[in-house]
Amino acid sequence: MLRSEGRLRRAAGLMGIDYGYDLYLPTHAVGQALRTVASIARRGIGSVDAVVPGGERITLPFRGDPADDVDHWSLDTCLFFPVDDEAIRAWAEVERRSGRQEHPDAQGRIWVGSIYLYFWRNCGLRPGYSRLDFTAASTGMSRLFEQSTSIRDTFTGLAESVGAACLVLDREGDGDEICWPTGGDDLAALAGSWPEVG
Repeated sequence: MLRSEGRLRRAAGLMGIDYGYDLYLPTHAVGQALRTVASIARRGIGSVDAVVPGGERITLPFRGDPADDVDHWSLDTCLFFPVDDEAIRAWAEVERRSGRQEHPDAQGRIWVGSIYLYFWRNCGLRPGYSRLDFTAASTGMSRLFEQSTSIRDTFTGLAESVGAACLVLDREGDGDEICWPTGGDDLAALAGSWPEVG
């Protein structure tokens, strides 16, 4: 489901919120970004082949239909985050009580999911840049995304490590926040400063 569809359904009282982190990056870096995301993904939920811009085929521990080299696709994933702030500790306790997860793993992490991963070849702000959206699957998870410094830091680290241009906490247009780089609040103006890419 697209974000615009979600807004219409919320307006009709049919669903909750679906916040997410939007990663803007040079199109040539999409493959590297997906491999980095795969390194923190929960195994065992599925396996899917994706053809990234440039023609490289990679196998990802995600769930969904094979993603060909097209302008847009979506997959599901579960990602691990450190349990080191109050918001994610509370989430971990609910997971434990529900029987979904007993304890954090050996690295002190729990997985959160499903997270909907959307790829857009054209980010809509500057030629040569794409977008990866990591969207929460529920209202509760949306609040976790908003409140957890652990989750924010993980996505910020991802942005930095793959040479992304920008990371945005997407509140569906209701107070969207540029998380990285810091110091700006005008995404369109920021995009105008991004380097040209081939």
